[in-house]
Amino acid sequence: MIRLGFGGRMVGQPEATGPEPGGTAMHLSLTLARLGDTLTWLERLGVRYYRPGLALDMREIHAQLAECAALLDVLAERLAAAGVRLCCHLAPGLDLGAPDDVAAARALAEVEAYAALLAALDARRAPGPPEGILVAHLSSAAADERAGARFAARYAALSPRARARLALEHGHAGPSLGRLLAVHQRCGVPVVFDTLHWELHNPEGLPLPLALGLALATWPHGLRPEVHLSSQRSEAHVLPARPPAPARVLPPRPGQHADFVAIGDLERLLRAAAGLPPFDLMIEARGGELALLRLRAEISRHAPALARMLG
Repeated sequence: MIRLGFGGRMVGQPEATGPEPGGTAMHLSLTLARLGDTLTWLERLGVRYYRPGLALDMREIHAQLAECAALLDVLAERLAAAGVRLCCHLAPGLDLGAPDDVAAARALAEVEAYAALLAALDARRAPGPPEGILVAHLSSAAADERAGARFAARYAALSPRARARLALEHGHAGPSLGRLLAVHQRCGVPVVFDTLHWELHNPEGLPLPLALGLALATWPHGLRPEVHLSSQRSEAHVLPARPPAPARVLPPRPGQHADFVAIGDLERLLRAAAGLPPFDLMIEARGGELALLRLRAEISRHAPALARMLG
């Protein structure tokens, strides 16, 4: 079965939604309290896969993990009982393939910190492959042919715990899916397939079933792959006034996520997934859980046979 999930903004429960990565850092205890509220909401919705927006002080995270051990244990027990998987996304600009060693060192430290947090949140699950993973981008320019080698070398320097939880996602520019598959061959890092990024940047001309299958095949046995689904925004939107600047109407940017996902995009992906291993499907839409609930209802109405592939 394919599990549907979503990330970031929770429209129906905004007070439970943490800030996006890169926002004002908060103490881990406050983040965990918000996650507890979020879990209650996820259980009500029947959603078992979620990517929270976190803004943590990574310089203090290891000390805060010790301070919050009891709270982490309570939340880990709730997550295990509810069967909810939490995944994270490394903040934009943090790149293990960066040419700057100082910037790469910061990325390495944050990967280790996230791995420690996710391990604590998984601590009450049955023994086996990890549930929570951390997704990163190779942010280098497409012309930078050394980025993959730098990433592979630094990936090898991570702790086993961090390597077990790190995955690499291709973008709508820069290194393509094909380039990341080559990075996987170098070091074994799993590759997250993103449908919109594949549509916008597919220089190898890989058809969808092949591209999806190749990405899924990079995941080790027992570790459930992650796939991203979104539709590209096509309408203009209003940027509210922020004095002294007036309100403005902005055209959509290339690669910008729409508020909801077009049902046809999900149908096409599910048809391509026929016969492939199961995976978790992250709905990346500005409408948050409303986009997921709408998509769940639409696929049941329009394509009940495909809807049976979803859990």
